[in-house]
Amino acid sequence: MFNWLRRQTKIQPDEQRKVTVYLNPLHALLHAAEKSKGSPLTEAEVLQVRDTTIAVEMTEEQAAKFYMSLDAQVEVYRMNPDRIWEEWQEIRAHVT
Repeated sequence: MFNWLRRQTKIQPDEQRKVTVYLNPLHALLHAAEKSKGSPLTEAEVLQVRDTTIAVEMTEEQAAKFYMSLDAQVEVYRMNPDRIWEEWQEIRAHVT
């Protein structure tokens, strides 16, 4: 269900699949960085935000519970970290 939301790590035998979960919504971090800069972010800057934000490794089950808990409070748009530049170009005008 959340396969497009995060990068996947290699699966080891007898281990549950781990996924990277960003603790703060990437679109909100990008919006804040762009607002602070006062002009649109470059692709390198967008990638730097993604690469330096706080993220943790969780099992898929833990990640699903985390996202359900988050969504119960407020619906959050989740960006695909592997397509962050392209998605940011599509949504940046709509993020407030």
